[in-house]
Amino acid sequence: MNTPIGEEWKQMDEATQHYDPKAFAPDLEAARKRIHEIRCKEVDLLFTDRSGQPVRGLPVEIQQASSAFGWGDQLWGLDTLFRHGYERSDRVRHFTRRFTECLNSANCLSYWTEAPRNDGPKHMEFQGEDHLDGFAAQVDWALVNGLTPKGHPVFWSIDKAYPEWLKRYPLETQWKFIEVRVRNLVARFKGKVKIWDLINEPMWEAAPKNLPQRNWPHLESLENICEYVIPIMRWAREEDPAAKYIINDYGMEMDPEGWVIRHKDGHHVTAKSQRERFISLFRRLEDEGACPDGLGMQAHTGVWLNPAAQNAILDEMAGSGVPLHYTEFWAHEQNLIKAGVDPKIAAEMKAEYVANVMTIAFAHPAVESFYFWGEIKNSFGFRSDHNSNGMPSSSHEPTPTYWRVKDLLRREWMTRTSLVTDANGRASFRGFLGGYSARYAAGKSMPVEIPFTVDKQHEGTIHLVVNPNTPVGESRLA
Repeated sequence: MNTPIGEEWKQMDEATQHYDPKAFAPDLEAARKRIHEIRCKEVDLLFTDRSGQPVRGLPVEIQQASSAFGWGDQLWGLDTLFRHGYERSDRVRHFTRRFTECLNSANCLSYWTEAPRNDGPKHMEFQGEDHLDGFAAQVDWALVNGLTPKGHPVFWSIDKAYPEWLKRYPLETQWKFIEVRVRNLVARFKGKVKIWDLINEPMWEAAPKNLPQRNWPHLESLENICEYVIPIMRWAREEDPAAKYIINDYGMEMDPEGWVIRHKDGHHVTAKSQRERFISLFRRLEDEGACPDGLGMQAHTGVWLNPAAQNAILDEMAGSGVPLHYTEFWAHEQNLIKAGVDPKIAAEMKAEYVANVMTIAFAHPAVESFYFWGEIKNSFGFRSDHNSNGMPSSSHEPTPTYWRVKDLLRREWMTRTSLVTDANGRASFRGFLGGYSARYAAGKSMPVEIPFTVDKQHEGTIHLVVNPNTPVGESRLA
């Protein structure tokens, strides 16, 4: 298979191995039990009036409004609509509805450049032409719609993401421009973007000083990788020390079928060898005082992972000593269709596979977030409409993957329960970590809502003050 330079990873995502979910039922059932053990918490609520007296016998509806765990997808398609003037279109309205009804975070994109042939979200394809307003539009869209913005990527040492104009300068001068790119991007969005893919794909790509000699797979020494990662990490943290910074890479899960990847010296490069190098990089960075806040696994799985293999990989990667983040997950079913599986059945099989990967990830204590790479937005099912005259249409029909993911995130992994306070004004439940509201009726019918948060750190009773004269009460930590 011939792939463009810088996109060799596509060759690693083409095969779909035999996947029989029935054979993995015990692993998945064990994962579902672990989810309730590690993602939930016992919650003790105390309801009092303003004078501090307990409110007895109060019927309360507990409804979770948000999850503490990050579930997101990237905004390439939305950025394209914005840049071409369709921000007020019905397509954007329906995109917003589907996205926010399913996910709670958005991966906002700002490539320094990203292959000039691509109509993508680029910061400075031409020298001096700053286009950060496109990234700002993505971030503001996320915030307005109650989503957590994530930024991707701050720096990517790869030819297609390295501006052509930059290459005419000596390396010392290039580094001055790199510093400005890193500092300006992080500083401008300080307080808005609190998690970044800081470095993209260092385990397969050349360091800036070796880009002219790139020969994929370009396995740099850890010393060469640290040489450029450490200053970038320092610049970013100087601009926003409160943000989280991730190093993100691919090809760590399974070896592609029928293809042996060899380094230029002839040795066999495997997913296992790359995991070991990646973990070693994190340990080296920790020794240097520049350890990232998270390890990003792109987890492109053309090859469908079974739960046991996925769990083993997560256990191994947890040896990095930092939280794990799925950063670019997708799956496809093309090989099933090519093998003669009915497309509708293949779509259902893929939906189940995606749900199973999410389940294993959510059940692992080292995993902190899960981001798709177009999997969910592609599952909105937008299509051309004969009435749209070539314009972006709002016509769409979500796929089985969309409905399955939404059911997990908005029903199965959210808590809703009915309680009645006891003689001491107390009520308790076990629920998923996240934002909640306690709803009760004031008088005969007026609904009253008190927001509160269930997080890992808080221990003890959550004190909720009932105020029958207003539709919003108060929450306090006892």
